[in-house]
Amino acid sequence: MNIPEQGVGIIYFPGFEDTIELNSDLISTIEIEPQTLWTHNKTELSSYSYDEDKVEYLQALDIPISFHGVGFPIGGSISSDTEHINCMQKMIDALDPVWLSEHLSFNKIYAEDAVRNTNFLLPPLQTMEGALNAAEKIKAYASHFDLPFAFETGTNYLQPQDFELADGHFINEVARNADCNILLDIHNLLSNQKNGRQNIFEALSQIDLSRVIQIHLAGGFYFDGYYLDAHSDVSSAEVLEVFEKVVRMLPNLKAITFEMLADYLPAVSQDDLRKQFEIMNSVWAERGKDASDTAAAPLTDKSSDMDAPRLTDYEHELGLLAIRKQKATEVPSLDYLNHDKGVKIIQSLIDKFRKSQLVSFAKLSSRYIMLKYGEEAFEQVFSDYCIKNYPCLFASDSGILFSEYLLNDSDLVENDTFFKDLVTYEYNSLLTYMDGVEREVNISFNPYDIIPSLESRELPKDVSTGNYVIHITPEEDAKEKVNTVFHS
Repeated sequence: MNIPEQGVGIIYFPGFEDTIELNSDLISTIEIEPQTLWTHNKTELSSYSYDEDKVEYLQALDIPISFHGVGFPIGGSISSDTEHINCMQKMIDALDPVWLSEHLSFNKIYAEDAVRNTNFLLPPLQTMEGALNAAEKIKAYASHFDLPFAFETGTNYLQPQDFELADGHFINEVARNADCNILLDIHNLLSNQKNGRQNIFEALSQIDLSRVIQIHLAGGFYFDGYYLDAHSDVSSAEVLEVFEKVVRMLPNLKAITFEMLADYLPAVSQDDLRKQFEIMNSVWAERGKDASDTAAAPLTDKSSDMDAPRLTDYEHELGLLAIRKQKATEVPSLDYLNHDKGVKIIQSLIDKFRKSQLVSFAKLSSRYIMLKYGEEAFEQVFSDYCIKNYPCLFASDSGILFSEYLLNDSDLVENDTFFKDLVTYEYNSLLTYMDGVEREVNISFNPYDIIPSLESRELPKDVSTGNYVIHITPEEDAKEKVNTVFHS
């Protein structure tokens, strides 16, 4: 497919409207992560729906758009569910994206006779088995859409192993076997280098750079000795120096995209953001000037799979370790995972994200625990909840699961009638938000006496008590439509 040039852009999240308007002279394309605008519904008609107001905003911008998926990566052995395809296609019809990309990662494992989500984009097994599997999944996924497809080069916090293909060779084998494009995330590859993996330019020498159609830029920070691809700031001087060299090497580059999470926007000035876009435009003008016809460095040894773990074993064991469902793996070929500090980094990041889902979607219950019983009590409840429950991709699902846990497994609810009624109210509100079905709950207080206090992070005072029948409708549900999925 012929792919037109797009230029410099930004990934859109709600909250970036002012940034886009203030820099409209420097931003010529927008990328969106569709799933961040989705709600996971519990209806018979559709499993997912998107925020129509946000889609109308994007339509009104009247500039080219590309899609970058975050919920259904293509690097794992478990195929993505097809329930989301319909919603994705409807968004494609509405916004007419130039191309679609996804992560070369996995976030699903089989455990306890079901497919479970890890709530984190985990690195694929870097062997020929892993590369051929990813290529197969790319072909299958891309076949659903009449769009050019690219996969994103991912972050890997694990240390390289002797049995692995080098990072660059693995990326190239996936692209070659899938015959697809590459989204080169410079910040990801530089993060990998800084954390002990392959040098970014050595990796690039092993990749067919004619397949690279897009670059991602971002900023990050150090955490417990590891550099995180946090999407937390403008790009550092180090990132920009690498970026300038790489752009000149790429003969078919179509877009350069800056990504930053909206959570960090208050800490970054508009002046710094504008400077980021100015630099990106300046470097964009140099694209392909040092491109050569030199072929990617050949892969000379494809026999390393003989000493490698099986793909399904790797995914299962790393997945269970990542979500703390097991303390160690007993698979001999994967013993290295028991000693890799990168696993602990992944565990910490998953914990942080799971917690953010709860405090954003089971907001009333979470705040009540922290305000009445303290942060330590909340940590204990959270830890027990995580041990007993698997992660969910969407925060709305996590909120419902947490409410069910509190009602059925928590001593706090058993010993605090007020809290039990609060959880009951919030649980039914979440269900109504999800399925649109009206509900009635019998509780001992008027919820409108307590919601303002808890939203202000204060315990409620002077609460009217009695026998209240609360009628919950979708229109009355005051929940924020938080439908977060993990960003890597």
